[in-house]
Amino acid sequence: MKKVSIIVPTYNERENISKLLNRIFSIFRKNKINGEVIIVDDNSPDGTGLLAKKLIKKYRNLKVLHRKEKMGLSSAILDGLKIMNGKILGVMDADLSHPPEMIPLMLDIMKNENADFVIGSRYVRGGKIKGWDFYRKTVSKVGILLSRMFTGVKDPMSGFFLIKSKCVKGIQFNPTGFKICLEFIIKANYNKIIEVPITFIERKKGKTKIGFKEYFNYLHHLYRRILKDKRNFRF
Repeated sequence: MKKVSIIVPTYNERENISKLLNRIFSIFRKNKINGEVIIVDDNSPDGTGLLAKKLIKKYRNLKVLHRKEKMGLSSAILDGLKIMNGKILGVMDADLSHPPEMIPLMLDIMKNENADFVIGSRYVRGGKIKGWDFYRKTVSKVGILLSRMFTGVKDPMSGFFLIKSKCVKGIQFNPTGFKICLEFIIKANYNKIIEVPITFIERKKGKTKIGFKEYFNYLHHLYRRILKDKRNFRF
C-alpha cells in the first residue's frame, strides 16, 4: 500500500494528543498500513508540541513541526505538506472528534473505487454528529448551504479527509481560517471524489478553536471566491 501521511494541526491539545496517536498507530499496525503522522503545533501554551516531541521516541513514524505562533489550521496543513513523504495526504483534528478507525475503510474506497479524494462526511446517509447543540448545528448547515455555489459535496466543511498528494502538487492554495477541505475541493486536480459516513463526536477535553473569528474567515473566504469566479454559482 502507498504510504499515507496524516497531518494533525494542534493548539492546546495536550489532553488529547497521546490518545489520538495511540489510536492512529495502532490502526496502522493492525491493518499493515505504511503510514506516518505529522503534528504541526502552533506553539501551544499547554505544552502540546513538547509532549508530541517526546512521543517521537515511542512512534518511529511521527514527525513534529513547531511553529512560532498561532497561525491557523489551514496554514498548518500546508506547512505539513512540505515535509510529508506519503503518496496520500490525510487530514484530521486532534480533539478526538474524528474516528481514525475509519482510515482503513477510506483507503480501501480510494483503492477499490479509484477515488482521488475521500471525505469523512457528517451529512451523507449514515453520518452522525454527537454532542452539538442547536446553534452549532445551525451554523454548520448554513455554512454548507453557502458553499453549494461551488460544490455539490454534502460536507465540504469536513476536517477529516484523504486525498492523493499528486492532486495538490504544484497548486497555490490560499485558504482563510480552518476549512481547507473546501479549498481542496475547488482547486485540487482530482477526477473522483467520494464521501463516506462518519460519526463526529464533540470534544470531551479542551476548548473548541471554532469561534466568531473562524466563522468570519470562512465567510470572507467564500466572498473572495465569489469575486474571483462568479461562474461557479450553482444555486
